[in-house]
Amino acid sequence: MDLNNLNSDPIVVVGGGFGGLATVQALLAKSDGTPVILIDEGNRFLFKPLLYELLSGELQLWEVAPQYSDLALELGFIFLQEYVVEIDEIEQKLITSSEIEITYSQLVISTGVTTDYSLLENLEDYAFGFSNLNDFRIIKKLITKINNSTETTNPIVIAGAGPTGVELACKISDLIKDRIQIYLVDKGDKILPNCKSFNREKAIDAIGKRNIRVYLDYYIKSVDKTFLELSSTDNETNNCIKIDYSTLLWTAGLKPSKSKFAYHFLNENEKIKVNEFMQMDEYPNIFFVGDITCYENAPFPASAQVAMQQGSLVAQNIISLRKGNARKPFKFEDLGEMLSLGIGNASITGYGITLAGPLAFKIRRFAYLMRMPGFLLSFKSSGSCLFSKKIINHLFSQSL
Repeated sequence: MDLNNLNSDPIVVVGGGFGGLATVQALLAKSDGTPVILIDEGNRFLFKPLLYELLSGELQLWEVAPQYSDLALELGFIFLQEYVVEIDEIEQKLITSSEIEITYSQLVISTGVTTDYSLLENLEDYAFGFSNLNDFRIIKKLITKINNSTETTNPIVIAGAGPTGVELACKISDLIKDRIQIYLVDKGDKILPNCKSFNREKAIDAIGKRNIRVYLDYYIKSVDKTFLELSSTDNETNNCIKIDYSTLLWTAGLKPSKSKFAYHFLNENEKIKVNEFMQMDEYPNIFFVGDITCYENAPFPASAQVAMQQGSLVAQNIISLRKGNARKPFKFEDLGEMLSLGIGNASITGYGITLAGPLAFKIRRFAYLMRMPGFLLSFKSSGSCLFSKKIINHLFSQSL
């Protein structure tokens, strides 16, 4: 599409993650005819909570990571695979990596976060994250290599016992059939510190049934290619543990994605402070969505449901702003949480359900696939489990 022939200055969304794409969808649902442009460096949307199922082959790439071009064709927005190099907030213009200049009416920044390797010297040289398709491919190759090898291998170390670390540990353990041990390390005194107690208990049970060893109250002090040192958080004991490892997976820290144009918006905590309408007071036509935001110096929970709710609210406020109507403040509604705990196993708290096991796994997958952007993709992806009698009967019984 020729950007020079647009009927008006477009609404531009930078970043096609959960928050950005939710904003685009909500804008198009309330469309007043204003063109909507989505800009992202990648060519695929990634439904990150289902990366574990992609790793195990329980879902396919097209289900977990649809192409933006297909979504644009179905939903009716313009997609540019670019990255933004400059924003002029006064003139309301931005410039992309291929020197495309766009004048916007409203701008939404939802560039998200990525793995933070800066917390430890040389960490980026030796560790891998689990936040994108490249990480997925690396870990997939690792699993294949382990399963094809007859040699004894040093343990896999996963740093961080939050949802990503715990879910990844359980899934990898199942995929390698406990061939080698997994060490799960966290500086806190419990796994999943911010999760529901029921889910935490089920996660502890799942870990206990697998070849996973947990080190709580420890942090990684130093690392090289094959060796790392753990140090106790207890200053009185100051215990150290030396480990020869095969692979280090880092899930213990995040930072704003490499969007240099947005750096000057960040505060001292590397967050963008927004008002209750998800704007900066200085620039009423710029909105912010997702993990990069905080309100009154308190960060929002870093989750897909927060970003999606913010995106929907931002779209509504943009429409209200354009019509001269009152904006609405953001209020997060906690819809619960779902954890993948190995192949065919999950735990759910929320949606009127407290459940763990194979049925919880099916419900989790169904619920996530129904949230996939685009009606056709959601319908196609969830079709295989849409008519599961067990799921329907359980959901029906919970609503009585």
